[in-house]
Amino acid sequence: MTTADDWERHAAWWQAEFTEGADPEYDEQLIPLAVELVGAATRVLDLGCGEGQIARAVAAAGGGSRRLVGVDVAAGQVAEAARRGGGVAYARAGAEALPFADGAFDAVNVTLVLEHLDDLDTTVAEIARVLAPGGHLVLQLNHPCFQT
Repeated sequence: MTTADDWERHAAWWQAEFTEGADPEYDEQLIPLAVELVGAATRVLDLGCGEGQIARAVAAAGGGSRRLVGVDVAAGQVAEAARRGGGVAYARAGAEALPFADGAFDAVNVTLVLEHLDDLDTTVAEIARVLAPGGHLVLQLNHPCFQT
């Protein structure tokens, strides 16, 4: 599986190849779906936010009425996300130990993240812990069947 060190080594590559319009899959599918499925939630966590492109889009769609937090294990990604701004708070954290109170979020977005983690049981438990009762989990995964 992918480690934090792997993401640190590849942060610049990720930022160049998959953000700001470089990857049509994000612009045409992943970002619009995340925005739609988060719905009217006002407290949103973007888990594994990378450089923050989905977090920024969800924040913008909320018209300033959302508190959005993006977390990523890679310091380079968090620093770039903070540099790009967009009204989102960013923090460095692993998915297995989220630094938030129980029920802190109405929605948690997890896009193309779970397939890179080893400890899914702990991660899913952490997501459930920080997600408020009745909240929305937006989960987008890669599947080899759909890769070209």
